[in-house]
Parts: sequence; structure tokens; C-alpha cells
Amino acid sequence: MPPLQKLLICLSALGVPCITSAAVWTYPSPHDDFTSPHYAVTVIQDGVRHPSFTYRHRHQDPPLMDRMSDTNHWTTFSFDGEITVEITVTGFDPAGTEIRPLRRKLTPTVDGNTVRFTLSDPGQFWIKIPGTEEHPLFLFADPPEVDVPDRNDPNVIWFEAGKIHEIGERYLITDGQTVYIEGGAYVIGSIAAESQSNLTVRGRGILSGYGYPRRPGPQSIPYNTIMFNGPGTHQLVEGITLTNPTHFCILSRGKITTRRVKLFGFWHQTDGWGGGPGSVIEDSFMKVNDDNVKFYHPDQIARRLVLYQQVNGAPFQLGWGGAGQQATNVLAEDIDIIACEAAHKITDERNQAILNLRNQNAASTIDGVTLRRVFIDSDIAMLVGLTRVKGTVRNLRLENVHVRGAMNGRHFITTEDDGNVTGITFDNVTINGEPATADRNPQHWSLTGENIKP
Repeated sequence: MPPLQKLLICLSALGVPCITSAAVWTYPSPHDDFTSPHYAVTVIQDGVRHPSFTYRHRHQDPPLMDRMSDTNHWTTFSFDGEITVEITVTGFDPAGTEIRPLRRKLTPTVDGNTVRFTLSDPGQFWIKIPGTEEHPLFLFADPPEVDVPDRNDPNVIWFEAGKIHEIGERYLITDGQTVYIEGGAYVIGSIAAESQSNLTVRGRGILSGYGYPRRPGPQSIPYNTIMFNGPGTHQLVEGITLTNPTHFCILSRGKITTRRVKLFGFWHQTDGWGGGPGSVIEDSFMKVNDDNVKFYHPDQIARRLVLYQQVNGAPFQLGWGGAGQQATNVLAEDIDIIACEAAHKITDERNQAILNLRNQNAASTIDGVTLRRVFIDSDIAMLVGLTRVKGTVRNLRLENVHVRGAMNGRHFITTEDDGNVTGITFDNVTINGEPATADRNPQHWSLTGENIKP
């Protein structure tokens, strides 16, 4: 772990001296070519300034550039205690800056070209500066790392900070191995395993598919940026940033825990996360151009996520044609959706609903899906979209879901053959300040097919 950079000395209420530690960890640049020309971020604690390297990565899918942001800019640091974040903006006027998720209620001050705000808890944030729609800035404020692996352990594969590392596609790891990507390390390639358990990929660095061509369709599955194929348990991915994947970001067929990851993707079919039964993703960020979370298996949980919805996918996808896609007893809670790029561009019955299902197989059963405490900071296309339902869908519950903006399309359900949908419940759901219901009112709902019941 990097050295402690600050000690705060205090006196207890009893007059006995005590020492409370607080610190900031920032990470070096792997290469000057990645430097953002628009943003410089500094973390300030107890008067000490810590520059935090800010990345820039450009869109790799030119046909979609007119519908999405051209470039992502981001910085990552870790901290404990209270800090001030200072952002120097070049080329844009930061007057009117807001910080999303809005639920965090972070109010910045703007002085000329400088934005400042105070932060005492970790999180993932969009610094929404007027006029920067093509160049959004994201800030990833992590807690201090714990249980950092031993670099000299023969089961630890360590990628050093301040360097670019080329590992190629399908860098295979096996049972008991840990890949540690140090903050400030930039690893190009993808990491894979075949029917392995006790796997860890972690750190504060970057795993990137930058420079590799897009791999669309099923033949690309082995080349997901992290792909754990086959059965396996005790799989962990923690802390790292994934960018420019050639296909999905993270997919496991086994039981995986994923936390504090940051996922960026521009291509069609750059899904965010999928795991096997019992898998969990938490405290993470996604800005990917397909489905964010794939609820395809029983007992999956997604919690405390910050999602930026792009134009080609849903925040929560319940299935896409496979007979083995059985989303039962799944839960998404404490979710912030900070943008919906599809809201003004694609509002028909396609793949942009917050909770979505496409082309369900007749053998598939979806039963017991709950979205609760979901806060959406923008307009949306629609909340619920179920298309070509051929199997069984029941017991979908939206609870304490609040959309700050408008819904520009309609919820929709389409059944085919013997497909049936029952039991969609809205409990304390609001859109643009008004209550929303699952009453099938044609003003807000489009219903096609048989066997659609309350």
C-alpha cells in the first residue's frame, strides 16, 4: 500500500492524546498520451495537494459518435477522512456545474475555471459541466485498499504502476491465482479462466482492450475483457477500471463477487456485468453501450451502483433468447442512474427500458425481480419493456423508484404464443414528480398479445 500521507492528531474528550489517521492515495500516469487536455484534478487534505492523473479515452465506434459522447475523461484516487476536490477546467466554462448522483447532494463552488467541492465518503461521480456532453468527466473516489496481496507470493501476478503492460487476448489464470493491477498501471489485453475457482483480479489500475478491433457476436465471448468460463466459485474482481472492451466487460459462468469496478465501453455489445447463480455486483460504475447488468440466473444481487445509460442497452436486462436464462429471486437496490442517452433518441419498443427483456425463450421463467430505491437523474425512455415474451414472467416489483425527468416513450409488453406476464407492481414510483402505476393505461402502456394480466 502507498505510504500514509497524513496524520491528524487530536485530543479525546478525556484529554488523553489520540491519533486518528487519514490519507490520500493518488496514482501515476502510465503514459502522457492518455492525459486529458480539459481537466486537471487535485485532491486536497489538511492543506496538502495531491494531483490525481486524469485520463482521456476516445470513442472507437465512429458510426455511433453522433449519438454518444465522443470521449471519456476520468480520474481515480483513494482516501480516508475529509477532502476537497479541485478541478481545473480548460476549454469550457464550468459555471452551472452539478455533481451526479444528485442524491449525494454535493454542491460545488465555481471560481473562474476552477470547481471545488468537499467529499467525506467514497463514490463514483459525474462532474456535469455545461457544454461537455462530448467530453464528460468522471471521478472515482475509492476507500483505502485493504489486504493488498504480497508481491512476492508466487500466486500473485503483479502489474507495476506507471507502466503499460501488454498481455494479449486471453491471458489465462488458474485456481488460486491473483492478478493485481497497481494504481497507475495500464494493462492491455483480456483475462480469462476455464472452469477455475479461487480467482482474484484487483487493484486500482486499468485493464483495457484499447487498440483491439471489435469482436461482435457469439464468437467474441472468449475475448470478453474478463471471462471466467465454466463452473467456478470464490471469484472476485475488485477496484479496477475496464475500458474499451472488444466485447463484454466482465462475464462469469460461475459465482463471482464484483465490487468497486468502473466499466467503460462504446461498441455495440459492450455489456457491463454478468455472473452465474448467486453472483453479486456492488459499489460500482458503468457507462457501457449495451446492457449494464445481466440478470440471467437465480439469486443475483446488484446494489449501490452508479449507471450512465448509453443508447444501445438497458440498465437491467432479464434475458435475450436463451432457454437457460432464468432470472428468479433477483434484486437491484440503491441504484443511481445519472444519465439516459436513449431518452431523446430511441423511445420505441426496443432495448432501452430501465428493466428490460428481449426475445424470451419459451422454456424460460422469470419470477421474483425487485428494483428498489432507484433514483434517476434525467429523462428516460421507459421504465419497463418486455418484448416477445414466449415463456413465463411474473412478480416484477418496482419499489421506491423515482425519475426526476420525463418518460418520453411508453412502458411496453409484447407476448407471443403461450407467453404470459402476471404480477407487475409499482409501489411508490414517481416520474417527473407524478405517481406512476402499473395500471396498463394505454396513455403510458403499450400492450400486445394474449395472457397479460395484473
